[in-house]
Amino acid sequence: MEWTLLMLLAAVMVVPVVLLYGYAGCSFNPQSGYFPGVPVDLTVTNVSSGSVSLSWFQSDDAEGVTFEVERLRNGDTTPVILPTTGTTFTDTGLLPLTLYRYRVRAVFGALTTDFTTQVEATTLALVPQVCFTSTLMTDQPGLEGFCLVQRIEPTRLAAGGTQVFITVRGSTVGNLVIDRVFISQPAAAGNPYDSSTDLTLVATSVTVPANTPVALPVVAYTLDRTRPLLVCFDISATGGQGNVRFQNPVPAAEATMFFRPATAEASVADRLPSAANPGATPYNTSNSIYLIERIEVA
Repeated sequence: MEWTLLMLLAAVMVVPVVLLYGYAGCSFNPQSGYFPGVPVDLTVTNVSSGSVSLSWFQSDDAEGVTFEVERLRNGDTTPVILPTTGTTFTDTGLLPLTLYRYRVRAVFGALTTDFTTQVEATTLALVPQVCFTSTLMTDQPGLEGFCLVQRIEPTRLAAGGTQVFITVRGSTVGNLVIDRVFISQPAAAGNPYDSSTDLTLVATSVTVPANTPVALPVVAYTLDRTRPLLVCFDISATGGQGNVRFQNPVPAAEATMFFRPATAEASVADRLPSAANPGATPYNTSNSIYLIERIEVA
């Protein structure tokens, strides 16, 4: 009789203990009796412009334990769950200069632990690579109202990317005002200076003081370094503001500058060459590099 009562009391005591484990951040597997603990020491180990690396410690060494990394981007309300098998993880494909928050939990079969405490990481800014450089040596005044199309061949393009940074340099003889700057890669057919349909505006109303480098606004553009690059400059017709600097001669296999003297047309379609505008006045050719001192990509 006493033994029967003792066995019943033991069963009554075991059940709360099992429930206690289930509600204390651990998960109980009734078949194996294994309780994976919550991971500890979650740490950000490395940050780049597009990735965050994490590490943590798991005291349990049982076979079959995996992990789930929870990522929440700043401004989002729904986290992303990323499964992994080890105690290190690198999250890739992230946005630059963006705050991300992370937590980790252990997984054992259908059971999971509580999440760790949260850590934060802000990705770095994009680091541009040099795509193109030139040494502009010669001044040329009096290009008010001209349109220039600088074609740069793949032999001079060292890198590609999706963000383009262009630096131009002014003439030593006076100031320059550029009404518009466009970037493109050549059309599949037509003149060598005809832009493709991806013609993208880089900047408007750019003032370039004498002998001064000016960085144009960063533009989102997918630059393929295996194809020629076109940079189109529509120079202001304002008197005395058309002074440029250039490099000459340049091998045709590296770069060619195409130019069109001042005209009365005002629209982009009339003033800038493209495959969609085959009737545009032909551009003259110069084996030169005009205005562009440096192009970087990221």
